[in-house]
Amino acid sequence: MSQNLDLPLWSNASERIIFLFKAVQKIYRDQIFEKSQQYGFTGPQMGLILGLSKHPYSTLNELSECIGLSKSTVSGIVNRLVGQGVVIREIPENNRRIVRLSLSPEFERNNVIKELINNYISDSIKGASDEEIEKIIVGLEVLHDLLCKEHEPSE
Repeated sequence: MSQNLDLPLWSNASERIIFLFKAVQKIYRDQIFEKSQQYGFTGPQMGLILGLSKHPYSTLNELSECIGLSKSTVSGIVNRLVGQGVVIREIPENNRRIVRLSLSPEFERNNVIKELINNYISDSIKGASDEEIEKIIVGLEVLHDLLCKEHEPSE
């Protein structure tokens, strides 16, 4: 294990889990930010692009929840990306009160960002054994299930 992960004294397992979770998130964010700059996007813009690629036709509220940024921040990012021709706004015929957001067909045809992001994880774990990859997946699934269970309505 990396030495810097062993330095703090952990008073309990939850502190270590939180530390590791935040450390992994920071590394991921920093490296995605670096990749996004190569294509002329900021980290938050890249997050919005990825959010829309996974959840097309989202509303501003849905997208805000998806990427974990405030509605006003997401609105500003959307405005800039609409101006760049990356994002389009659509008002559905059946509900004129909402605006759906999606990536423009031109951007989707001409970009390699999704592929680069997907390759980032693949490249990051290519040195891991099958057993290590399975441990990562199982650990993340357990954490996911525990967090989801925590938010289920109690009977």
